[in-house]
Amino acid sequence: MAAKLYEPLMEYSEKPMEGVKLEEAYQVFGEWDFAVLFQADTNANALHFVSDKIRLIEGVTETFTIPLAPIKDYRKNAL
Repeated sequence: MAAKLYEPLMEYSEKPMEGVKLEEAYQVFGEWDFAVLFQADTNANALHFVSDKIRLIEGVTETFTIPLAPIKDYRKNAL
């Protein structure tokens, strides 16, 4: 089942729709299969991305959205 979900995620461009930019995608283990980190310029665009793109992937039965507020980007200080 995970392979069915993986392929459509890999086909998305960095900007799958206006106002949304994909940051990272992970395969996770446990209750969820994948995590997709993205930025949206408005709440409406975030909701449209999840409902119009992610939820329409065959095999997606549930989504869980967590808004994030950055505190520090440790990658900027990499050696």
